[in-house]
Order: sequence, then structure tokens, then C-alpha cells
Amino acid sequence: MSTNIRQGYVTGSGAVLDVTTNVTLENTIIRGLFATGAGSFLITGVSVDPYGNKTGNTIKFNLTSVVDASDIMLPEYGIRMDGVVKVSAPTSTATVALFYG
Repeated sequence: MSTNIRQGYVTGSGAVLDVTTNVTLENTIIRGLFATGAGSFLITGVSVDPYGNKTGNTIKFNLTSVVDASDIMLPEYGIRMDGVVKVSAPTSTATVALFYG
């Protein structure tokens, strides 16, 4: 099985955009991430199906100082995100790069 890995990016908070196509990430699998900044990061990709069930996941982590950088690789199967993938960053200068596909 072959997987095409792509990259999305956001500075501060908001929807994650693909770095090549500038299209919003949605309904994908996160394979890894890289982040800079200090504080609590929340990455969400959650939607509600027609029956009212919440699907998708969230990723939450903390970086402790402005010189911290986090490089997190996820297991081979990744983390499923449903709906638009959004980042809530601790500051407007924090950055998040997501590797997905």
C-alpha cells in the first residue's frame, strides 16, 4: 500500500491549509506534526454525522518555552480527522505544520 504524504501549515490559530494547493485540510489522516511556540496547542478535526454522533479526533499538547519546537511522528495508521482541520494555538506567532494523507 502506498500513501501520498502532503503538508499543511498554519501560523497562529485557524484552519490548516495545504502548502501546495492552499486548500483547507479536511477528512484526512494526520501522520505527524511539527510546532513552535509556547503554551497549549489544540488540533481538531471533528464533525457530526446525520445521527448526531461526533466523529474525528483532537490532538492536544504543550510546549513550555518560546525556544521549544516539537516534532511528533504518529503511528503508521495516524489519527483520523473528520471535517475541517483547525488549530487553536497559544499565540499568533506559533506555527504548526501537519503531515497528512
